[in-house]
Amino acid sequence: MAHRYKLLVIDDEQPILDEIKNYFEKRDFAVETALSGEEGLEKLRKQPFDVALIDLCMPQMSGLEVIQKINEELIPVSIAIITGHGGEKEAVAALNMGGIVHAWFTKGDYDMADLYQRVKELAQIIPEAKLDEFFSLFESTE
Repeated sequence: MAHRYKLLVIDDEQPILDEIKNYFEKRDFAVETALSGEEGLEKLRKQPFDVALIDLCMPQMSGLEVIQKINEELIPVSIAIITGHGGEKEAVAALNMGGIVHAWFTKGDYDMADLYQRVKELAQIIPEAKLDEFFSLFESTE
């Protein structure tokens, strides 16, 4: 059986969540969804994900705030952002957050096959925290 990558999609639009979840689950992903930044952050704190696909423009807690929390709490996950029109400024800010955001997609403008391919590439990246943990196994205890 092939490895199933874990994707968390955080977006306040249920149709977007449903579309992405259905597409990715038909391939090699286990998908969780969250309708708010707060819900998504709680899921990230409780279980590991390979990739988080985060909408930037959400009420209460924006995607940018979610990404800042992920960065502060050192949650090991690759991040891609998705935003509607008008979120370019926030997307650029997210991309400049120390290299933790690796891709940006515009709602209604992305090809699902391209989104899938990029998210799969991100899922295959080993987060730095996991690499450090792995290499620490080989360090001497002198």
